[in-house]
Amino acid sequence: MTAYIPFVPLTGGCRCGKVRFRMEAPPIITHCCHCRLCQKTSGSVFAVNAMIETGHLAILEGEPAPFQDADCQKALKCPACRFSLWSHHPMFGEAIAFVGVGMLDSGERLPPEAHYFTRTKHPWVVLPPDLPAFEQLGDPGKAGFGPRVAAALAGAEIGKRQFAETV
Repeated sequence: MTAYIPFVPLTGGCRCGKVRFRMEAPPIITHCCHCRLCQKTSGSVFAVNAMIETGHLAILEGEPAPFQDADCQKALKCPACRFSLWSHHPMFGEAIAFVGVGMLDSGERLPPEAHYFTRTKHPWVVLPPDLPAFEQLGDPGKAGFGPRVAAALAGAEIGKRQFAETV
């Protein structure tokens, strides 16, 4: 039996340290995304993201700048070093943020709970057999996942419809 460990807020920041933030609630899910966009954005074979309601993120220092990329993904970046603090996927709008776990001071506290877009994963990446894995998106079966996403998207009809169609 796994002991319950209460969530302790996590802090993080950009590379140069001019922008700092805090994740004030546990993420909806921490996942590895193997899509081509995440591969290019991370410069690696996948990205590890903590999906969380944007309202649970607090800026502690500095002023991040919004950036809209060519793929319609919006990111908040440090204006000095240009490192992304978090991004918003068009499907979820600004209600949900995807925080790169590597941006957190203690990101090791958030191991992946699922793998997404495995249809484009590199063939030599071996997925753990005990974690949910999906060729695209999917409901990982984590308690509270669906209700938290739905609550965050309550005001965005298109987001709710797209989310419902993919999980």
